[in-house]
Amino acid sequence: MSSLTQVLSARQERIVEILRATPSITTVELANRLGVSGETVRRDLQTLADEGIVEKFHGGVSLHRAVQESPFQLRLRSNVGAKRRLAQQVSAMLPDGCSLVLDNSSTACFVAEALAERRGLTIATPSLEVARTLAQSGDRHTVMLPGGTLRSSDMTLAGANALRFASQLHPDFMIASVAALSARGGCLDFDPFEVEFKQAVMPHAGTVIVVADASKFEAPGLITALAWDQVQVLVTDQALPPELARAADGVRVVVAPPGA
Repeated sequence: MSSLTQVLSARQERIVEILRATPSITTVELANRLGVSGETVRRDLQTLADEGIVEKFHGGVSLHRAVQESPFQLRLRSNVGAKRRLAQQVSAMLPDGCSLVLDNSSTACFVAEALAERRGLTIATPSLEVARTLAQSGDRHTVMLPGGTLRSSDMTLAGANALRFASQLHPDFMIASVAALSARGGCLDFDPFEVEFKQAVMPHAGTVIVVADASKFEAPGLITALAWDQVQVLVTDQALPPELARAADGVRVVVAPPGA
């Protein structure tokens, strides 16, 4: 059995999320739900089977009985070095006394960790994990949470009340992580609530900062969370490839140094 330390793609994480909600599913249905080909799904399932995360049967797949970690917990243990460097870069860019929104991503947890030595920020988030991380540094910051329905898979407060809360915020900064950066599609994600939350905050945010490491360059994604013309700053760890750089031409790209 794998220790589940492999870095999973966003689509593979989404497959695990689907299987947590559905005991078993056919390959065809899974491909339809993800909006990809059957061949692509079969490759992902083989990777997950090799890691001991899923069990394949004729025409379908189920989650391995021994898998205990949620996809969010897996993400917290994936690409840790890159996420910490990007988080430190973001922290250095935020002025004292500003207000910001952190989404419910694993990257947001690392940003919250990087803010531990800062003081006097006002931070809104739908993520109880982000709020818990911020609370570990005491009362250094004002932390705001929405009402909503608890989504236990990633400890997110979701639903209509959370989206209403998001639409009423006017932060200086919105810090957003996404599943993929696409020249054609912009900043992509898979989860409808996460997309809606970003879109609710974006119109009233002073500056939208997207945080994404190089593994997100032209990675799979299903829904446009943010178009390139809605993003002011991209914090990443490598220079963008040419086609992506052209698409993000109006965006300030900040490449975090290795020691950031």
